[in-house]
Amino acid sequence: MEFIANFWDGLFWFLVLLTPLVFVHELGHYLVARWCGVRVDVFSIGFGPELFGWNAKSGTRWKVCAIPLGGYIKMFGENTLEPDEAGEVRELTPEEKLVSFEHKRLSQRAAVVFAGPAANYVFAIVVLAAVYMTLGQSYTPAVVAAVAPDSAAASIGIEPGDRIVSINGDSLDRYEDIDLAGHVALHPGTPIPIEIERDGQITQLTVTPDAIEIKSLGDTTQIIGSLGVGLIPPVVAEVIADSAAQEAGFRAGDRILRIGDTPIGRFEELRSIVLASPDKPLEFVILRDGAELTLPVTPKSLEVELESGATKFVGQLGVKAPLPPTEIVRHGPTMALWQATKRSAEITQTTLTGLAQIATGARDSKDMGGPIMIAQFSRQVAKRGVIEFIGMMVLFSITLGLINLFPIPVLDGGHLAFYALEAIRGRPLGERAQEYGFKIGLALVLSLMIFVMVNDLLHRVF
Repeated sequence: MEFIANFWDGLFWFLVLLTPLVFVHELGHYLVARWCGVRVDVFSIGFGPELFGWNAKSGTRWKVCAIPLGGYIKMFGENTLEPDEAGEVRELTPEEKLVSFEHKRLSQRAAVVFAGPAANYVFAIVVLAAVYMTLGQSYTPAVVAAVAPDSAAASIGIEPGDRIVSINGDSLDRYEDIDLAGHVALHPGTPIPIEIERDGQITQLTVTPDAIEIKSLGDTTQIIGSLGVGLIPPVVAEVIADSAAQEAGFRAGDRILRIGDTPIGRFEELRSIVLASPDKPLEFVILRDGAELTLPVTPKSLEVELESGATKFVGQLGVKAPLPPTEIVRHGPTMALWQATKRSAEITQTTLTGLAQIATGARDSKDMGGPIMIAQFSRQVAKRGVIEFIGMMVLFSITLGLINLFPIPVLDGGHLAFYALEAIRGRPLGERAQEYGFKIGLALVLSLMIFVMVNDLLHRVF
């Protein structure tokens, strides 16, 4: 019963996420089509039987349908030959050709098709800019506060206090930029150039990010690249009352040096070991007032909810980490738009790199998810608050726009590819060639849909 309840809850938030993005996408097509003088017969959110709708003065039927997984607009004259009321094919009249999509100039048809993905990008940029102007954008100096022992960063001599100037040729304005554009996470085991600043001197180095396996609470794993640097040193900022840490004698200011035989250089390493050790005795070696102490402690067991809605027990120590030196900066309109555009470009770059790595086998295809993964993720993010959910909506809006630009027939990018060939040849591709192209494109899209659905079922349900 709990799984069913979580499923419906996830489905609800999935639709809350998807429906506005579909509307924005189709609205982009619609507005540019009307601007170009094309008559739009139908604007539909969803597929299948109509639930409700209305007729606009422009002649468009606006409707909401029973299967809310997408949407479409139907433009008059999308096919050169239109059926009449009796269902027989006839030639268009001169008046009808004036409002027919197929009889518009090539540039106008391309603009109408491109407008859908562009609308998703515009939506993401405007929403991000609004957040940056009102709530602000978080900034943390790109200064290393902690270095994990035996890490990629330690191997090339990076130390706490060093400022990372650039990675892989891209300059960094803030610490968050290290992985926002996939500079490190998408390059496990691949040498990349890095510049650091120490005592006013810039040093150019080459680092090979460690290939590390991270595991979510749902036990799904992923291989990513890691430098082994962090913003938070393994120092206890506060001990929670009645916790395992308080019972073991931890104090604020204690620095964790080792857990068992494992050296600890970052608070993240401490957290991962503790999470994996509910009710298991651990031996902490700490530094207090210049002297090393050994504190045996058994993390308490805490029940948490997984992505699938099931539960799992994790370890809880009961200490709080120091806060990173984060600053919230509110931007003016121009800078907010620039930062939002830059962030959208970073998401695009990261997505393309990740997809290329999956296609070449450099990254596990288990990272790909479909509706089940999105529904589970939507439900979890919705619990964290409105701002987190807006951030997820921005991410998926960009992803929706990007995927639709792929040059696959049946997607917007496939139509644009046909129009590019038409521009080169001086005439459209033949109907048979287009028909075969759309059949191949449909087969590819359906195959991908089946693949991600199977991936979902194998890795996120069973």
